[in-house]
Parts: sequence; C-alpha cells; structure tokens
Amino acid sequence: VMLMPGMLTPEQMAQLDSARGPEFDRLFLTLMIQHHRGAITMVRELFGSHGAGQDEVVFKFANEVEVDQETEIARMRQMLIEL
Repeated sequence: VMLMPGMLTPEQMAQLDSARGPEFDRLFLTLMIQHHRGAITMVRELFGSHGAGQDEVVFKFANEVEVDQETEIARMRQMLIEL
C-alpha cells in the first residue's frame, strides 16, 4: 500500500498508541512534523509538475498550505526543544 507523503504507517500509529507521558508528547510532535512535511512535499510536487498552479484558487491554496505547514513545523520543533 502506497501512502501519501507524511502519512503514518500502522506501526507508527501503534507506537504512538502505546506511548505515555513525555514519551507520547515527543513521539506525537515528531510524527506530526513528518505529517506536515508530507503536505509540503505534495505542494512542491504539484508546483514541479508542468502547468501546475495555473488555477488561481489552487495556487493560493497550495501556497497557504506550504506556509501554514512550515509555521506549524517551526512551532512543533520549538515544543520539542522545550520538552
């Protein structure tokens, strides 16, 4: 089964399910960073495709996704540092 970029595997979900306390927090943030990076990968693949981003709505949405995900990753990295 081919997962979209950033999607968690069943094994990662099981690992998260069994984690508790600070271990859960660290793992959750780490996996969410992976998940958000997947969205960025998909945006970059879209814009790397010939003719992609020609539609104004799609272009604006994809740009917003990339900016939002980068912002969230920065926040989650800071949270990991603070743990």
